[in-house]
Amino acid sequence: MSYKLVNHIPQFNFQINRILTYGEIACDEKEVIEASSKIKTLKEWNKSWRLIAEKAVSENRFFHAAYYYRMAEFFLKETDAHKDLIYNLCILNFYKAFDECKLPYKRYDVPFEQGILNCIKITAKEEKGVVLICGGYDSFIEEFVLTVSKLEELGYTVILFEGPGQGKSLKQQLYFIYDWERPTSTVIDYFHIYKCAMIGISWGGYLALRSAAFEKRITAVVAYDVMYNGFEVMTNIFPSFIKKVVRWLYHNDRKSMLNLLIKLLRRKSIMADWALSQGMYITGTHDSYNFYKELSKHTLKNICNKIDQDVLLLAGEKDHYIPVEQYDQLRVQIHNDRSLTCRLFTNAEGGEQHCQIGNHMLAINEIIKWLDQVI
Repeated sequence: MSYKLVNHIPQFNFQINRILTYGEIACDEKEVIEASSKIKTLKEWNKSWRLIAEKAVSENRFFHAAYYYRMAEFFLKETDAHKDLIYNLCILNFYKAFDECKLPYKRYDVPFEQGILNCIKITAKEEKGVVLICGGYDSFIEEFVLTVSKLEELGYTVILFEGPGQGKSLKQQLYFIYDWERPTSTVIDYFHIYKCAMIGISWGGYLALRSAAFEKRITAVVAYDVMYNGFEVMTNIFPSFIKKVVRWLYHNDRKSMLNLLIKLLRRKSIMADWALSQGMYITGTHDSYNFYKELSKHTLKNICNKIDQDVLLLAGEKDHYIPVEQYDQLRVQIHNDRSLTCRLFTNAEGGEQHCQIGNHMLAINEIIKWLDQVI
């Protein structure tokens, strides 16, 4: 399997591959390609995915419907009247699919501050370890279940959870936070865990490493993939000169000028418009400056020396979200670890994209091999 060119708009193409990478259980490849290859606008994107989702529902293809609704929801802004409806349809179909395939899962609402953390526990029959899993900037835990259920088959009890700014927790106005050890420790306390591994997916790579720095019941941690500095990631979406201007305006507190520039940039770029609207939604901010202010807290600077567990760092050499330089920064700065394993996936092996989309089992197999060595 490899990353496919289906749509010539890079951001659309990546999301299409995000579904294709899971194979036929998650989608009908021919159906997806026919529906998505010629999409040019966000309106067309939503309509095309909703149509094939509705078709999948009518044919009782619940996994297909769930992933298609996930894509239909993906680019919708929080002000869109259809966003919550499509989210609910997505989640409904995921759980219909889980039940249909008799997945041994149980759902939990773990109390946290003024709301709850959405958790899914998949208990291994002969448990040899516990693995916590969280997503990042734009994911729902339900979409990871297909992949991580393989861990349960190998003897690992899996607990997926959504923290502030994610999925069900976000719907309760629990907004994205940098100090992820707080929800992580809450989940560990709730399930009476004394020792576990933790995997952070996408932006979750930062969240998991941050958690490990302050929560020592985590004995092994995986950044799938790495992230070192959130502000740099979210300004890296711009061309080099614009990126420098945006960073200069922020660091010099030119709030009005920054907000105006970002407003103009969002009109010209689907990637920028989505990244900023999604970011303000999950952080509960209302302008670009304050959004960047929140994300600037998401950094592992001066924290890496607190990470003393077994560590696995994963990255793709052509990741269009997270600069490969952040992988190099972490390789150098994590030096108090029990062990450090680093894996940069290449174009030649088909794992060069963010989170190895296109050939994600490369990463999953690497994680499994590593867990079996350190747990």
